[in-house]
Amino acid sequence: MILRRLSQSLKEQNWTAIWIEFILLVTGVFLGIQVSNWNAARVEQRRADELFIRLIGDLESEINNVDALQAYYLTTATYAKVALSEFEAPGSVDAETFVISAYQASQWQEAASSRSTFDEIVATGAVNLVRTEKARNLLIAYYEFDWTDALTVTSRPHYRELMRGVMPYPVQEAIKSACGDQVRRTGRANLTWLPRTCDIDLPAEDIERAAAALRAAPGMEQALRYQLAENDTKAANYASTRKQIVPIVAAIKEGVR
Repeated sequence: MILRRLSQSLKEQNWTAIWIEFILLVTGVFLGIQVSNWNAARVEQRRADELFIRLIGDLESEINNVDALQAYYLTTATYAKVALSEFEAPGSVDAETFVISAYQASQWQEAASSRSTFDEIVATGAVNLVRTEKARNLLIAYYEFDWTDALTVTSRPHYRELMRGVMPYPVQEAIKSACGDQVRRTGRANLTWLPRTCDIDLPAEDIERAAAALRAAPGMEQALRYQLAENDTKAANYASTRKQIVPIVAAIKEGVR
């Protein structure tokens, strides 16, 4: 319509009308581009917010995960202390408690972390749409290094191999069957935990034989002591990881409100 009027004004050499209609044309084009840009930015931000909501879910699952891992290794450490007390003061605990504690002290749990949502955020450039610099810096710092690759997380101390190579296999099977890893669903993740107490149904002579084999094995006490120190380190690292995640979740939630 404007173009038709502009064409007519040009024929009539109506310069006032020409300028008015030209300005209206340019303004209309400019406003159209702006509206298109605003719509595109709004769609982009909505998509980013959806990704950030998914990321919050990932990080909250991560908190549950490190909490479960910390609890797991605190439990193995408790068993390790009981078993170590028997090595240091023979007769301080009964044979069944000693054998169960020695086995449970060797338990090990693999750590896993999901970074697929963060990787998608980076790949799509949505990380630049994080509304606060604080949240962006916390997020990048957290994902810069995969904590599950840390040596303190991935290491399996020698005690596990040594103990399981010495303890009679039927005794190991009885403990694992009665008191092994338990899995429960929490949020979006399956978390593993270890019972704090354990009873097994085995003949007393089998238990005594297992206890005697453990006491006689060279290097068992030293390996258990090292295992206990490793478990304490793991538990402390998981607590530290939790402290790193919590403010990230809070900062991102603030940004997507």
